Amino acid sequence: MKLFKFSSLFLVALLISCASGPSKTGQSGIDTPAFLYYQHALTSLEQGNYQRALAQMDTAISLRKEFAQFHYVRGQILELLGRRSDAIKAYEVSLNYKSHFPEAWRNLATLYLQSAQYEKAVQVLKELTEDLPDSLRFELLLAEAYVRNEQPLLALDFVRSYEKQGGKSPETFLIRGLAYFQQEDFPRAMNQLDNFVQKKPQNFEAQKYLGIACIKSGALEKGISHLNDALKINPDDPIIYLFRARYFLQRQKYATAADQLNAALNLDAKNSEILLEISKFALMKKDTVRAQTALEMALNADDECWECYKLLGIIADDQGHHFEALLYLQKYLSNIYTKDPDAEERLNRLRQINQ
Repeated sequence: MKLFKFSSLFLVALLISCASGPSKTGQSGIDTPAFLYYQHALTSLEQGNYQRALAQMDTAISLRKEFAQFHYVRGQILELLGRRSDAIKAYEVSLNYKSHFPEAWRNLATLYLQSAQYEKAVQVLKELTEDLPDSLRFELLLAEAYVRNEQPLLALDFVRSYEKQGGKSPETFLIRGLAYFQQEDFPRAMNQLDNFVQKKPQNFEAQKYLGIACIKSGALEKGISHLNDALKINPDDPIIYLFRARYFLQRQKYATAADQLNAALNLDAKNSEILLEISKFALMKKDTVRAQTALEMALNADDECWECYKLLGIIADDQGHHFEALLYLQKYLSNIYTKDPDAEERLNRLRQINQ
């Protein structure tokens, strides 16, 4: 999700001050070789020749590496070339030479978000919103960074702050929806995401999480409709197939559910959530061998799959491996934060057997 569109690359490049300090000659330096290469790079950009623009910017930087604007424009060129990690380094170098450079901070934060470096994005955007008197344009981006970093309460706080200062954007519905989803407040998540998809029906993330929230809330037909819409946008997301499988399971369409689980597994063979669902399906079909294999694979992928320990405990108990079952259930119950009376009753019985 990108909440802010970049201004015209060339307008930004020409409007933002080039210098990190005064020229050594005391003049603007606009006719020096470094600035001539810089101007040539802008012309190449306008013509769409990004490789030539990059070479020209590299030459300008080799002549005057202390100019923050040169590194900033280099970062923009690298973004256009799809070289995200190199663009991040270019923006970071730019900010080493000129710390008060809001556009560079903004672009850097956006790339951190796109690269799943959410904690770094939060830190960058916190500095922007704290240091700039007119920080409204960054507050919604900070709210996004918080929700990406799974800090939903802070995300909601900054959405409120953004709106209190007069900010308006449909993205507020998406951020709120994701924040409520993370808090497992699925009815409110559905309400916010519904508002968003009405405005932007081609947003994959909104369709996906709206569909999942509906399935989790029991609104099955609405859920499958949004999951289908998400699937049309991105057919390669394994979680879509997982929740489509859950829909078909609740509709007792077991063959279709099995197909969906296999599709999910083919896309991500190490996803513990998918493997857990496959184990439950296998147990329903009384295939304990496949269930146990799937659970062990899930734990190899994620040793904090606590429900996996529970199911392994049940399998071991049913097979008469009481001590092994006791250890699995102890592990499960000591790591969950809700009551599970059935598991507790089974564990108490196993303790008596193993005395």
